[in-house]
Amino acid sequence: MIGLDTNILARYFLDDDPLWSPRVAQFFHERLSTSRPGFINPITLVELVWVLRRKTGYDRERLASLIEGLISSDRLVIGEADAVARALASFRTGTAGFADYFIAELNTAAGASPTVTLDHAAAKNMPFILLSQEV
Repeated sequence: MIGLDTNILARYFLDDDPLWSPRVAQFFHERLSTSRPGFINPITLVELVWVLRRKTGYDRERLASLIEGLISSDRLVIGEADAVARALASFRTGTAGFADYFIAELNTAAGASPTVTLDHAAAKNMPFILLSQEV
């Protein structure tokens, strides 16, 4: 496997750099394969979602479709893929950000639930609770 940094993925999806975007696209098409896939770790995935949301204003559905495409690609391996898929399902129907749902899924998988937060949007969804609520 080949580890992929956020800036590589951002150049690929944003296609916004005349020097690097074509090089990254060539790398994706020529170097990544089913036998040597790219690896996207959880931090990289969350950073990518933040970058795309901030730089392009991708809406929830577009971000969800992109994440789904990453999960289903045979040239990529997503770290914590099961938790990503569960977080994605919650993100599609909920009000919180993808990172919030992913945090909750990772916490739950580790046996830590609920997840205490100060984020009112996240607290509208299980397994989040506001700090002011009883744990």
